[in-house]
Parts: sequence; C-alpha cells; structure tokens
Amino acid sequence: MAVKKFGLIVLTSFLLSGCSLLPEKAGVELLSYPTAKVFIDNKEAGITPYRNNNLKPGKISVKLQAEGMEWKGEIKLINGTNTVVERDLNKNNNDSGGYVLNLEKNGDNKKSGLIVVSNPDRASVSIDGEMKGMTPLMIDDIGEGDKQIIISFPMYKKITVFGKGIPGYQSVITADLVKETEVEEVEKVVEKPIINKIKIKQTETGWLRVRSTPDSNGSEIGRVKPGEEYQILETRDEWYKITLDGEKIGWVSAKYVDNISE
Repeated sequence: MAVKKFGLIVLTSFLLSGCSLLPEKAGVELLSYPTAKVFIDNKEAGITPYRNNNLKPGKISVKLQAEGMEWKGEIKLINGTNTVVERDLNKNNNDSGGYVLNLEKNGDNKKSGLIVVSNPDRASVSIDGEMKGMTPLMIDDIGEGDKQIIISFPMYKKITVFGKGIPGYQSVITADLVKETEVEEVEKVVEKPIINKIKIKQTETGWLRVRSTPDSNGSEIGRVKPGEEYQILETRDEWYKITLDGEKIGWVSAKYVDNISE
C-alpha cells in the first residue's frame, strides 16, 4: 500500500447468524488500500470494502486490482463463518502486505484458540501487551472476549489485530509482513503521538459523514453524531478509520474530531 504505516487492523471475523440453519453458507470480507476491484474465481464481483455472506464453503481464488497494482490469492471459506482478507496493495504482488483471517472449530466449547502464521516466520506475537511467542504459533486458549493481537518483526511493518476469543473456535491468522522503506524510516524521526480514540466534534449539520476512502471524494457509507466516541483502527494522513455498528468500516476527517486517547 501507499500507506506509511500499516496501522491498526480490526479483526472482524464472526459467526454468521443462523449458520446452524444454513449449513452450506460461508462469508468473505475483502478490504484494501487503495480501493480495488474485486474478482472472485475470475469474475468481477464489486469493489472494496466488499462483503458476501452467501458463498459456498471451500476454496476460492481472489484478485484485488487497482491503479496498476494487484494481489492474487487463494483462500478457504469455512462453513458458518466469515473469512476476512485485508491487503496493502503494491505493484509487486510479493510486496503486498496484509492478512487472511478465519475461524475454525477447535472441538472444545470452553476454549478460544489462536493460530498465527507469518511471512517471514519467527515474528513476535503479543496478546493484550503480553509476549506469547513466535510464529508459527498455536495457543489452545486465549480466553473469551476482546483481544489485541500484535504481529511484529524487526525492520518490518507490524500488524495489529483487534478481535474476540470465541469459545469452541480458534482464530487463524495468516500474515504477510512488509519491509519498511527508506521513506518510512525517515518519517519515524518525526515522533507523532499514537491516537487510540476520538470524539466527534459539534458540526453545523449535526452529523459527520463517514467515507469509504480516506479523502473527500470517498462515497458516504454512514454518518456519526457529535459527542460519539470511536476506537481508531488506522490513521492515514488527516483521516481516521473507524467501525460503525461493529460492521461498516469507514473514514472520518481529523478536522472534525478530538483526540481523547488515554
């Protein structure tokens, strides 16, 4: 991606509602920067952010294409769950960073497991600030509830994933880390505060647009109200990435928010 920092990535895998009644359905969610055309099994399906919860379980080929950049991959859709793919596109497919995330049953309804595989391997994995080991890593039980998972490797952009431990399932993360460039190394000299949370300012309209991309040309995907607070998933230039209603992901302008990070 052209992004300077990989930033915070939200983990959005979830059990599809009613999956016990629809045993032959699986979902996929595709996110990218910049916005890209989506091809599934060589057929154009839409643009990112893209979601489809009515696919058949099994392997599918995915291609994301934008501005002379693309990423190709094969992913496995698992019955009753939603597989998430997020990519930072680059003209060289091998330099395209990101991750694939899915859920698998672990056979124990009391445990929430985690498997992390990365390229390069031997990347450090921490959960809620506590170092857990190096990839490839398998943990039988990370506990139930919200978790922050950070995957890092020296001289590479880190990946931060926010998600939930779900009893009876294990989260499987396959991450491709990308080397820092010289430009990104220079930017590190200028220390910037890490912003984790924002509050929407008062506006003349009484609401603020949430856009599909981090620029004023992005389409409106929703609106937020003054006084509302949101966790920041990613920072890009003068825009913040947030989640609406736990599902929609979009961007708000930094001009209309206050930093309330602790």
